[in-house]
Amino acid sequence: MSELYKICPICGTASGEKATVCVTCGTNLARVEVAKRQAVANDDAIDYDFRHGETDLLEKSVSKTANVYLVIIVTVLMTLGVVGIVLAMTTDIFAVGDNEPDIISPVDITPSPRPTIDAATVTMGPPTLTHTPTPQPTFTPSITPTRGPCTITLPQGQTLTWALGQCGHRSLDVVPTVLALNDLADQNSLRSGQEILIPWPTPTFDPNAVPTETITPEGGADLDVPDGIDVAAVDESIEAFQATALPTLPPGVMWHVVSAQENIITIADLYATDVQTLSQLNRQIDFARCDFGMRFGGADCIVQLFQGQQVRVPAPTPTPTLSPTPDPNATATPTPTATFNVPSAFSPTDREFFYNDELVTLRWVPTATLNGNEMYRIDVTDLTTDETFIGYTTDISFTVPTEWQGNTARHEYEWTVGIVSGDNTDAVRNTTEPLIFVWQGVSDETESN
Repeated sequence: MSELYKICPICGTASGEKATVCVTCGTNLARVEVAKRQAVANDDAIDYDFRHGETDLLEKSVSKTANVYLVIIVTVLMTLGVVGIVLAMTTDIFAVGDNEPDIISPVDITPSPRPTIDAATVTMGPPTLTHTPTPQPTFTPSITPTRGPCTITLPQGQTLTWALGQCGHRSLDVVPTVLALNDLADQNSLRSGQEILIPWPTPTFDPNAVPTETITPEGGADLDVPDGIDVAAVDESIEAFQATALPTLPPGVMWHVVSAQENIITIADLYATDVQTLSQLNRQIDFARCDFGMRFGGADCIVQLFQGQQVRVPAPTPTPTLSPTPDPNATATPTPTATFNVPSAFSPTDREFFYNDELVTLRWVPTATLNGNEMYRIDVTDLTTDETFIGYTTDISFTVPTEWQGNTARHEYEWTVGIVSGDNTDAVRNTTEPLIFVWQGVSDETESN
């Protein structure tokens, strides 16, 4: 009986007629012709059906020559495999000819690692705190510290007199104390920006004041509240914390209590004065928006006042009283009550500078009106040339004549204001503290023109 098969040209292995690859060496059998073999009846006959392909391949079915070739081929293939691995490291393509068998390079199969699942890590937090109520603090009343002196930083152009007014003083008797407290030789030792300490004025209490009643509000603290005052409606403004004791007023000055319908203009009209005088008597009140060149300060003069506030105003001139006479037919002779007029200079401020084309107007505040034969005497001394000028007026201001102005360089002028009588202009009394202003001199070219 004959059967069809293919003989591998490389290793000589017989394969089925439809085999395409040698089961021994892997050679392509597609182009190998099919052979026909007769069955041989002997002891060495191979009991194998080659139609089963590579399964149960018997070693004795291969000839000795084929075995030798097979060993050689396996050795060559192993060598080529090693060379192929080396070439694969140095080139990307391994070319194989059309007539040569395809060589399959060994592949290093590395098992893929098992995927790692990123799960959130749960961390146990600290135990929940148990709320413990905080006990309420116990109120302990503290001792009120002793009030310190009034501290003033002297601004540019201001004097010690201005600083005393800011601290409530209306007398210069405290000047020696202030100089000693601040280790100053005299008032001229003060400099702009210097901080000075001034004792507070001694309060003057009203002996006729109604005693207050002590009440205990909620909270346990004692408060002195006058009769008829509602504790819930206590004024908490800045003025409410000011000292209740009022400083002694100088002669010719009195207190005015502001009513609900009054303002600074009505008060100036009531006492026949101007806002400039009121600003000098009340340093604690802001007159910044007022024009002192106008009696009532102009349209923008807005001064904040509150009902019940006390402001200083010039005391009105008392009306002359009639002296009683025993003769009913005699003409009564009025006897005026004497007033004490002490002017206080305030403008220009100390060492204020004026250009050569500006006029210098000296201003002061009186505490009373002049008598019939009295007038103000203004003494102006040119410290640069040591020349003194004198002027007289019944107003509360005086414009320095341009004839008193120096030439070329700057000149320093010291000025004072005092009161004299018409019959003796040399006897000056109640003279103000000297102030200095600087006036740029007129050049020679300006005078020639």
